[in-house]
Amino acid sequence: MGAYFLEALKGLLTVQGIIYVVLGSLAGVILGAIPGLGSSTLIVVLLPISYKLNPAMTMALFISIVIGSMSGGCIGSILLGIPGTSSSLTTVWDGYEFTKQGDPVRPLSVSVTVSFLGTLPSVILAVFCCKAIASWAVRLYYWEYAALCYCAILMVIGLSKGNLAKGLFGAGLALFVASIGTEKLDGANRFIFFNIMQFRDKINLIPVMLGLFAGRIIILEYARGEKARKVDVKVGRYRWPGKDLSHNFIGFIRAWIIGLVIGFLPGLGGPVASIMAYSTENMLAKDKSKWGKGEIMGVIAGETAKNSAIGGALIPLIALGIPGDASCVQFLQALLMKNIEASPQLMRENPTIVYTLFTAAFLSAIVVILYETIGMPTFPALLRIPYHYLYSIVVVLALTGAYMAQRNFFSMIVMLVSCIMAILMDVFGISSLPFLMAFILAPMLEENLRMGFAASSDGGKMFFTRPISCVFIVVGTLVLIYGILSPILKKGKQSKNDKARKQAAELED
Repeated sequence: MGAYFLEALKGLLTVQGIIYVVLGSLAGVILGAIPGLGSSTLIVVLLPISYKLNPAMTMALFISIVIGSMSGGCIGSILLGIPGTSSSLTTVWDGYEFTKQGDPVRPLSVSVTVSFLGTLPSVILAVFCCKAIASWAVRLYYWEYAALCYCAILMVIGLSKGNLAKGLFGAGLALFVASIGTEKLDGANRFIFFNIMQFRDKINLIPVMLGLFAGRIIILEYARGEKARKVDVKVGRYRWPGKDLSHNFIGFIRAWIIGLVIGFLPGLGGPVASIMAYSTENMLAKDKSKWGKGEIMGVIAGETAKNSAIGGALIPLIALGIPGDASCVQFLQALLMKNIEASPQLMRENPTIVYTLFTAAFLSAIVVILYETIGMPTFPALLRIPYHYLYSIVVVLALTGAYMAQRNFFSMIVMLVSCIMAILMDVFGISSLPFLMAFILAPMLEENLRMGFAASSDGGKMFFTRPISCVFIVVGTLVLIYGILSPILKKGKQSKNDKARKQAAELED
């Protein structure tokens, strides 16, 4: 392991490696700070360009953008009261209160510190967990992989917030879109609409993601009339938050563990991790009067959890080939573009890529903390960048990237259709994450499902008689059942409590 890290460090300490890590980290911080943008927008725009890059350096660039964006999201939340990224929502509730009280430096100092302390240990743990899980996972066969994909898709649907039926619809739509084209196992043509030959090559993920992320965000922000907001706040120099950290150390550890676990579960990631950690600490707090009015533990909980989720999400990606969150889907696609399959064999067959990613994550975390501590007074300037310039650049790069994905105008049409579909999904409250996860996992699910049936002499019985496969199927099904029953039980409990309050009020009268 040490030799691989030294080799990765040697590659990253070149001029090219330093440029990728430093610029990726700073670009991530800037896009994370600006409400509406984020790492997904930049990575998906860079995906077509990355085809020409070394795969190890591509991973270094992408992980640097993710770490920078995840940490930079606190800037807009604290200074504007508007979350820079969806993962920074909880930081608004208490962080912005400090700004209104005239002390933005305290929550900013705490946020950038716990972001670093949340990221670094989680990535270190991911290094060891990935190796252990990958060594175990190489013994999995068709049945286990099909069951794992089934479990991952149902977990995204069952555990994600929102209407379960809408999540199922999004995943079902993705399975249909992924089935378009020529099937590689038997050469059958499926859903070749109007005999358009381009459909035979299947729908490429890159223009789909460009429409889902870049196109949708730009159009919705213009429709809402969003403009760069005036920032009159003056931010001083970084202050070491030793007192705040020592007083809330146990809460910090709890939030870190919650973030790591939530990050490991497919499709959840930073937004869910931050909300879970915030809710847990709020529930355990002895004095709840300050929460939502300027409680520093509220800032620590959300920022720690969302950053520790980064390491958690890398574990299933590298060890199993299952994306932990939306950013990992883009990592997976970047590898597939190079004909590199993310699977348990990845660490054995392409160790340079894996250890370059881990090493770049360490270096990026250091770059981000250095910039955010030294350059904290420049934070308000990041929020004054005119949005219309950035949006224009994103549109041009998105259209160019869609064309470069397959070098034809059909990909640009796919991007525009995906953009319209994403806007309709947003209007009807359908999350894009179940769609995205199901789309990326559909080929793996179908191939292993069919190979499992073909290799079995007793039909589908092997999916249930093999212990690991059976466990994945049961867990996925239970999570789906939980997603169905949870709103019903909560509604019943709420109505029961309302009835009890009503009876108590009548007795008092």
